[in-house]
Amino acid sequence: MAKVNGLNVRLYVEGYDLSGDANALSGLGYTNELLDVTTLDVSARKRIVGIVDSEISVEAFFDNAASQQHAVWTSNSNKLPTADQIVLIPMGSAAGDAGVALISKQGTYNVARGPGSAITASTTYSANGSGAEYGEMLTAHDDTHSSAGSGTVVDSGAATTNGGTGYLQVLSVASGSVTVNLQESTSSGGTYSNFQTFSTVASAGAPTAERLEMTGNVARYLKVTTTGTFSNAKIAVLFSRS
Repeated sequence: MAKVNGLNVRLYVEGYDLSGDANALSGLGYTNELLDVTTLDVSARKRIVGIVDSEISVEAFFDNAASQQHAVWTSNSNKLPTADQIVLIPMGSAAGDAGVALISKQGTYNVARGPGSAITASTTYSANGSGAEYGEMLTAHDDTHSSAGSGTVVDSGAATTNGGTGYLQVLSVASGSVTVNLQESTSSGGTYSNFQTFSTVASAGAPTAERLEMTGNVARYLKVTTTGTFSNAKIAVLFSRS
């Protein structure tokens, strides 16, 4: 592992690529509520972990073009969306690079204009039901599958036993319907089998996003495959091991 710059970060929200509008991200993580359980028989405070929370703050340039920042952040009839918002942030440009994802509610939306500067906008995404989840990108930012096929194999270094969570963002499907599968194998060139399958997405159904949880063993080597009859499915996928 090595230090990285911020030149290859992307922002996907509910299948929309807002990377061309966003210019700063902060709070990409989670907090543990610490509950004081100090008793009479100790001389220092004792704490246990309570509720987990997460929040992602986004700064952007105001953009009212179709499918861009303003439309996504006011998608509920020109108000903040009330439905869950699935956020995915790759922190590198290659499959296997780190990423973070969050199932959230959008809590704020503010627009500002300073003298001599462009109009800016900001929003916050706060966790809904689970904290932010770090993992590995199984796509290079987003990959385009022209037809059914396989993506790059990612070596996670070791198998794990506690399941995990898959995040999918479908940015577009030119035609037909695509099903995105996550596959695993015990060796890089071995036999791969599905361990997560996302809902089928038709061309009219994109952009969209989905989060899936699983339990049990997850093998060392992972990859994305697509099935169905379709053309040019643009997808971004992250898997977070528990």
